[in-house]
Amino acid sequence: MAKIEELVRQISDAKLRDEIASEIKELKKQKRFGLVFEEHLPEMLRLPKAKIRLGNLVANRDATGSEVWRVIGINGKKAKCRQPVTPGKYDQEIIKEFRLEELVLVVSFGEPIYPILTPIDRVQRGGPDKPWHVLINADNYHALQLLLYSHERKVDVIYIDPPYNNRARDWKYNNDYVDPTDAWRHSKWLSMMKKRLLLAKRLLKRDGVLAITIDENEVYHLGTLLEQLFPSHLHQQVTMVINPKGTGKLNFARVDEYALFCIPNTGKTIISGSKLPKGSAPIEDDLVSEEELADATDESQIELVEADQRELEVWDKPFPPEETDEWELRHARRRGSESSYRHQRKNQFYPIYVDVAEKKIVRVGESLLPLEAKPSFEKKDALTPLWPIDEEGNDRCWRFIPTTMQKLVDAGRVILGKYNVKRGTWTVNLWERKPTEKKAKTLWWQKPHDAGTHGTTLLHKILGVRNAFPFPKSIHAVRDTLATVVGNRRDALILDFFAGSGTTYQATAMLNAEDNGKRRCILVSYNEVPDKAAKTLQKQGLHPGDPDFEMQGICEAVTWPRCRNVTSGRRPDGKIIEGKYAKDTPLAGRPYVRGLEENIEYFRLDFADPSDVERGDAFEGILPILWLMAGAIGERDSRRGTTPWFIPRQSPFAVLIQETKFREFQKELRNRRDLTTIFLVTDSDDNFDSMRRELGQRYHCVQLYKSYLENFRINTVDRHAAGHDEGI
Repeated sequence: MAKIEELVRQISDAKLRDEIASEIKELKKQKRFGLVFEEHLPEMLRLPKAKIRLGNLVANRDATGSEVWRVIGINGKKAKCRQPVTPGKYDQEIIKEFRLEELVLVVSFGEPIYPILTPIDRVQRGGPDKPWHVLINADNYHALQLLLYSHERKVDVIYIDPPYNNRARDWKYNNDYVDPTDAWRHSKWLSMMKKRLLLAKRLLKRDGVLAITIDENEVYHLGTLLEQLFPSHLHQQVTMVINPKGTGKLNFARVDEYALFCIPNTGKTIISGSKLPKGSAPIEDDLVSEEELADATDESQIELVEADQRELEVWDKPFPPEETDEWELRHARRRGSESSYRHQRKNQFYPIYVDVAEKKIVRVGESLLPLEAKPSFEKKDALTPLWPIDEEGNDRCWRFIPTTMQKLVDAGRVILGKYNVKRGTWTVNLWERKPTEKKAKTLWWQKPHDAGTHGTTLLHKILGVRNAFPFPKSIHAVRDTLATVVGNRRDALILDFFAGSGTTYQATAMLNAEDNGKRRCILVSYNEVPDKAAKTLQKQGLHPGDPDFEMQGICEAVTWPRCRNVTSGRRPDGKIIEGKYAKDTPLAGRPYVRGLEENIEYFRLDFADPSDVERGDAFEGILPILWLMAGAIGERDSRRGTTPWFIPRQSPFAVLIQETKFREFQKELRNRRDLTTIFLVTDSDDNFDSMRRELGQRYHCVQLYKSYLENFRINTVDRHAAGHDEGI
């Protein structure tokens, strides 16, 4: 295509050139480039608790796959159903009667849904000053739609660990497990991921980061997909050793997996290694020699050198003794192969003059130009010149241009280092303040990242059950991944919509315990019952939606119990969680029984009838969403009361339920200086604008229930989830 466009530009006839260019532009819109896959594979969700009505799509509750029927009649406890659901002119219809109890409601992704949150359980140990973490039992696609209403552009980091699609029957597409025999498994996986990533992208702040862990099975597909969805972002891959013993695969014993980071290109550093553990892995210490290269004006990223161990009778450092721990010696000559040679920085090749008798640097000479000019080693004014020439005789360059280096000499920060007898010259060192930030490296090999010890074994200790969840992450690997983004954001919001065993919550709480932070996370975990367990339960006459069936799901049996237990430090049977956090980690030696000083609440995502929402009958289900929008601050108050407004005692929001009582409501607001968000129930845009103006800019005002209903009518699989999002 690029060749065609180049040929078109050579057409001399301007009119013809423009017409052909216009046609090519339209052709490019239709033709796919890059990663190509069948992305419009339909996705559907089963709602076993929902009431079945005339016209609904339904499926047999015990059947696998995506076969659906249209309800065309309901008579008592039976439903008459038709296939195909939307018959064409020549289609032969099939009519079949089912007992209602045999059916489950099905919604296609793209149909408007109206989510509400039903509270299930909570643990409060963080006190009133800490915000609440939230776990939502839901299909993550619809949970993301909900979060777009409450948290668009508010998330600091999204960390997810999706199914790896690596031949295990560990994930479903349309109620059917995907396995190696499925010829569409890669397309299904990519289609599933793209729909969710398009929604997730809109949740990130301007400087928000997406981090995804993955293995070799889909890493290349995922990397290409991310480049298409986040074209203006910086993309970085980190390799993490999570199984030092290696897996029993053919040819190679895999020890690692990957974390793919999508980082907004803001022109500023967003990723930081300052909160990563100090201990390094053997491969990092013994085999990897870091050469930190900096620009001529960048004084923070220079290779560290050892100080000359000379005992001095007087203090001769360019800083007071009490600041000794804040400074370090670094090479004054640039090291490495990138931008360190004379021809690459011609103005940084010059002599530094030394008083040999005093062992003191006196001054800096001029840049030696042109490049062909040979350096002179003759003394000048009894001073010996030192040139930035390496041991192989290559012309290199100093860190800074002459004027900058002279200022550093005058400040006493440039000193002679060790004398090289063989070469008859000295190294030149530079005193620099120790950097407050350090870079995170792209290879992580640390014992605490072992997923066996700090993932599987730890989960067994937490739950008291073996094999509760396949391949849980090491809490320290997740903690370190989060720390690269939010280590210095103590009030950060973290989202994990593939929450699995709940490791992200524990990792977030660990960061808070280290620096008394108020980070909070939102977890989304679908209550999928493992295949083997589901078959056993169905033989016992239990089905999706039955309480005893749902108790075996991942969210009910693993995610929430883990969050609850690590917070309290104990299991429900009263037994303590034995063990301590690993050595060489920030919380080393802290016993698990101590628990975590956090607040967390567990919800189930249900669906409301839009007519109930318009009448205000769904207020209790929408109320937790409003609480989330206001920052999940304070213990959630669910008592509506009888007043024409709702102002929870411990949370910074208020709801005007009857707009005719606006004046009285306005007076009530004056008694609460902590309020930040006001929800106004009115169908009139004009009335809403009028009330918002009177309340002023102090509050963030939201119109109910119109904004809620319109949000979920719009937020379907339209241009966003179909791949037509702006900027993509």
